[in-house]
Amino acid sequence: MEHARRRQVSADDRNMWAKTDVPCAGGPVDGRSLLVPIDENGAPPERIDQTWLWIEYGGELLDADMNGVYELESIAGGGPPWVYVWTSALPCQRSTDHER
Repeated sequence: MEHARRRQVSADDRNMWAKTDVPCAGGPVDGRSLLVPIDENGAPPERIDQTWLWIEYGGELLDADMNGVYELESIAGGGPPWVYVWTSALPCQRSTDHER
């Protein structure tokens, strides 16, 4: 009986691992696609920040301008296909590392 329970997979479990490729425009991974998870409605995350990019791309981004985020936009107006568009941080949020 225990074996039978382990083999059952609910729809929620299958969706937990569902992912989609979303192309990026601008920013440090311009022209590449990000493989991102989708939610229960089939939509990718609304925003991809620096943390996610560092985890996925690490050392490839050392010389990149990372002062911004990717924001999800619908190409067709309200649904797929989507694209992530780079949005730079506001001047008050910019890093002051260069001034030190």
